[in-house]
Amino acid sequence: MSRGEFMFDINIDLDDISISSIEREDIVIIQKWINEQNSSNIENEKPLGLKEIYERFLEYYVSESEFFLKIIKDEKLIGVLKGRIEFKTNNEVWFWYFMLDDKLREFGLGSNIIKSVKDYFMNELGIYDFYTGVCEKDLRILKFWNKNKFLISRVSKGYFNINDEELDMIILKNS
Repeated sequence: MSRGEFMFDINIDLDDISISSIEREDIVIIQKWINEQNSSNIENEKPLGLKEIYERFLEYYVSESEFFLKIIKDEKLIGVLKGRIEFKTNNEVWFWYFMLDDKLREFGLGSNIIKSVKDYFMNELGIYDFYTGVCEKDLRILKFWNKNKFLISRVSKGYFNINDEELDMIILKNS
């Protein structure tokens, strides 16, 4: 399966790290990796099924505006990043899902990856507005995005319903 001519085929080299579009043959490896990462999470999410990750892949694959990236170092998967581009008066990139290997966090690597992806969109597509949405309870994730100069743009009240608790989504913007 190869991507259509209007799809984004992203390839970014960052020192010894390769950031590139996910292909169908990557799905099983990504599913296993995400489940390994989540197994060390105290709030242990339920395992991600193959069908669920395949549906996420298809969402990206058939869309002209979504991207789903694998992050590889030394031929080993160390992260994934999923998002979309919104074509408006001021085009925007939304980062919806970013996960980096637990063992590689807190060393600035995640920040370097986000910077490289932002640079790609600025240089290749002239997009300068970047957004992400974070659950109000995800303080560690909020801290990461704040450190990368993503500031609160707005709040969507009651966006999440987790265990019958309504939680806000904080929309962060970097431009």
